[in-house]
Amino acid sequence: MGETQQQTFHALNQLIAAGKDSELACMSGASDVNDVQLREILTSTAASCRTSVTELQSMVSAMGGQPAARGSMQGTLLRGWMALRHMLQPGNDDAILGICEHEEEAARREYQSALTKSLPPEANAVLQRQYDDLMRHHGRLHAMRGMQIH
Repeated sequence: MGETQQQTFHALNQLIAAGKDSELACMSGASDVNDVQLREILTSTAASCRTSVTELQSMVSAMGGQPAARGSMQGTLLRGWMALRHMLQPGNDDAILGICEHEEEAARREYQSALTKSLPPEANAVLQRQYDDLMRHHGRLHAMRGMQIH
């Protein structure tokens, strides 16, 4: 396996981990929020992340690599903090939204980094499309931030 191929697998697996973190944070958040509109946005965002992760995993496999299967340790710790904070402040939709938005921001940074790397053209096309979807969902989450959604 060449250095370029290893770099591609590493970049794609970083995106898979970030996508899993976002998916799990949004699903956890969706089960904890009170606002129906916010629950729908978080559920939709989680589904989009899941689709992106599956597509990236398939791409890594098709290239002969081993796709990541889970999120990062940092994402796991953040979701633990999310659960603890929910126990201490039940009904605080804005706090849950903030944590979900944080995960989306981390994923955005991973995509921006990956898009600057020298990846195969077919991978760049997929990443650009997924990045555009991520930005659309991130915008929806950000728009809910600070609203009286309790």
